[in-house]
Amino acid sequence: MSRQRNSRQKSMIDRALATSDHPTASEVYDMVRQDCPQVSLGTIYRNLASMAEGGEILRLSFAGTPDRFDPNTFEHFHVVCKHCGRVFDADCAQSALQLERLVESVEHSTGVAIEQHNLMFSGTCKQCAKTCGERGRKQGEPTTPVA
Repeated sequence: MSRQRNSRQKSMIDRALATSDHPTASEVYDMVRQDCPQVSLGTIYRNLASMAEGGEILRLSFAGTPDRFDPNTFEHFHVVCKHCGRVFDADCAQSALQLERLVESVEHSTGVAIEQHNLMFSGTCKQCAKTCGERGRKQGEPTTPVA
């Protein structure tokens, strides 16, 4: 009985991840609770941790903000808006060769066999750039990120 419930909860988490953009555990919890009000935040955290450890999803950790989760496990980059905290996928297929060369260079200079890497960019998204301009702030001037 418990196994079936876990399977149902996991499928609801999968659905929440597929319909949102890099959500936090709390955001996944809010989405799942719409269909399953009895689910606990702890259950969401445990399932997300298990899915991340199993390689089913990516756990994205950024300093000072809650972890976010990504169902896209293919190699890609992330861009974080330093104003609103939104996370964007950057699928740069043409950058694959440059990334491979960078990894080789790091391995050569350090003597470490690179097994995993995480490349993240930050900047100002179009919406925040527009808002910053409307408020009279300079583009790139930081505000408190919303996570």
